[in-house]
Amino acid sequence: SYCTKTAGQTVSGLSLDVSDNRQVAQVTEEACRSFGIPDILINCAGRAVPHYFEDISYEMFDQTMKTNLYGQWNMCAALVPRMKEKGGYIVNVASMAAFIGVFGYTDYAASKYASLGFSEVLRSEVKAFGIGVSVLCPPDTQTPGFDEENRTKPPETVAASEGGGVIQPSQVAEGLLKGMRKGTFVIIPSREGRLIFILKRLVPGLLERIIDQTISKVQKT
Repeated sequence: SYCTKTAGQTVSGLSLDVSDNRQVAQVTEEACRSFGIPDILINCAGRAVPHYFEDISYEMFDQTMKTNLYGQWNMCAALVPRMKEKGGYIVNVASMAAFIGVFGYTDYAASKYASLGFSEVLRSEVKAFGIGVSVLCPPDTQTPGFDEENRTKPPETVAASEGGGVIQPSQVAEGLLKGMRKGTFVIIPSREGRLIFILKRLVPGLLERIIDQTISKVQKT
C-alpha cells in the first residue's frame, strides 16, 4: 500500500527477510521495477540480545550474524550493480560496538566489527562509480529494541554502557543527514560517542582500563 505525500511523491512498503538472499533479490527487483534504481540505500535491519558469552547459543549467534551482517551484504549485492549505473549513497547501520567491544555483546560486536570492515572495502570499490558509503555508529538509542535489550543485559553491560549515553532517534537521524552531506565515513551522532571513538584510536589502553575498572566494581558487589 502507499499514500500520496505531495504531487508525484509516494511512500510504499515491501516486506522481506534481509537474511534470505534469494528473497532480497526478488523483492529488490520488484521495487526497482516499480520505483526505479534507488538513490539512497540504508541498511538498518538488526538485532541485539545481550547475554554472557556462554549463554549465547549457536542459533542465537547465527541469527545475529545473518541479520546484522548477511542482511547488509545481501542488500548491497542486489542493489550495488544497479546503483553503479547512476551513483548514489549507501549507509550501513552499525553501532559504537563496531569499534569498541562491549561486555555482553560478543555476537553483536562481531557482526558490527564485520560491518565496519565490509563497508570500508565496499567504499573503496564503488567510489569510482559515484557511490558514497558511510557507516552509522550510534550509541544506545531510546527505541523499542533498546527496551528489549535491557531485559537480558548482564549488570556489567549496564555499567559499561553508561558512559556512551542514551540518545533519541531524532538525534541519530539528524546526525546521519549531517554526516551524509559531509561524506563522513564513520558517522557518530553524539559527542560522547565521538570522544570514545577518539580515545579508542589514540589511547586504547586508557579506555580499556576505565572499562575494566567499571566491570570489576560490578563483579565485586
